[in-house]
Amino acid sequence: MVIEKNYLCLNCADYLGDILIEKSHTTRRFLPHATVAMLVITMVVVSLFGSGCIGDKDAETSTQSMKLQVTGSTTVLPIADECARVYMGTHPGSHLYVSGGGSSLGIKSVADGIADIGTASRDPKDSENEKYPDLVLHAVAKDGVAIIIQSGNPVSDLTMEELQKIYTGEIANWKDLGGVDAKIMVVSREEGSGTRDCFEQAVLKPIKQEITDYAVIQDSNGKIRTTVAGNKDAIGFISLGYVNSDVRAVKLDDVEPTVENVRNGEYAISRTLWMLTNGDPDEDERAFLNFVLSDAGQKLVLDVHFIPVE
Repeated sequence: MVIEKNYLCLNCADYLGDILIEKSHTTRRFLPHATVAMLVITMVVVSLFGSGCIGDKDAETSTQSMKLQVTGSTTVLPIADECARVYMGTHPGSHLYVSGGGSSLGIKSVADGIADIGTASRDPKDSENEKYPDLVLHAVAKDGVAIIIQSGNPVSDLTMEELQKIYTGEIANWKDLGGVDAKIMVVSREEGSGTRDCFEQAVLKPIKQEITDYAVIQDSNGKIRTTVAGNKDAIGFISLGYVNSDVRAVKLDDVEPTVENVRNGEYAISRTLWMLTNGDPDEDERAFLNFVLSDAGQKLVLDVHFIPVE
């Protein structure tokens, strides 16, 4: 309980009663006046400064308790992680628990009340909107999906048609793309992944095809990156924010997958990244979402290699 400045906690009176007199079934003894005075002063000091019963608005803000569970897309995970870290550093008493698991999990978890905020790197499907009609989407960033190969692979540019044929299994050897004579190892995300959904919408839906059954399935951006980095014949797709020196992102139709090319619309595979609430956000959820969308939060989005929302 927080009470107005210059007033004691209500339970201080209880403490004083215990201090002033010690009762037993056989005796009653009063403490010496000097001892009582000293103990009273001690309890007042503890009440004022130790228990936080008195304080101004700044003190109330700095000790306000807030707990939020943020769950979902592994693509949005770096954004949620970094924003949570900075937010907790500037809001003592706040506790944000961030985890991945995929966009489908993020949507389901927030709708079922398991998470306070869900994250997704795709739009909810029609079936999800029907099942969870109270979902509210909050755009927090934009992203591109990069096509990656091992750094030693000589292929540097693919056309959209070539990419389509690789992922449907029609092109199965790197020599058909100007590379070495080696079978292509196709690596993909699992069904329900927001990154896979973006890839399929941009690459395969226009030709009404699906990813080959021979694809190696991994359940996170990081695992695809590790798989491709460790196999000279592999190809995969990951969030632009996950591209590092372990792999090389190829050009698509002679356009590099960069922040600027995603922002200006020149790069073909891009999407919006979302945080979701079940209905309108409550006070704590709104406070964190406002931070993510603030100038400081959007700078963090850029720092982890994603594109701020306009």
